[in-house]
Amino acid sequence: MYKYKLTAIGFYPEFELLYKQVFGDAVHVESLVAGNVAIYGFSTPQTPADLGPLVRVELLTNDNP
Repeated sequence: MYKYKLTAIGFYPEFELLYKQVFGDAVHVESLVAGNVAIYGFSTPQTPADLGPLVRVELLTNDNP
């Protein structure tokens, strides 16, 4: 499983819209949204779009919850 953490810096986004901007039409298999952070899990690796400094996208490893 490939998990990506999206963090909106300084605002609370509409994650449905932000997801499309970052991952396009990719289909995730699990998700968790809390406040300004969302974690999306995929069965294959993704290439997320870079939306600039206000949206951080991190690939989580097994050591990084």
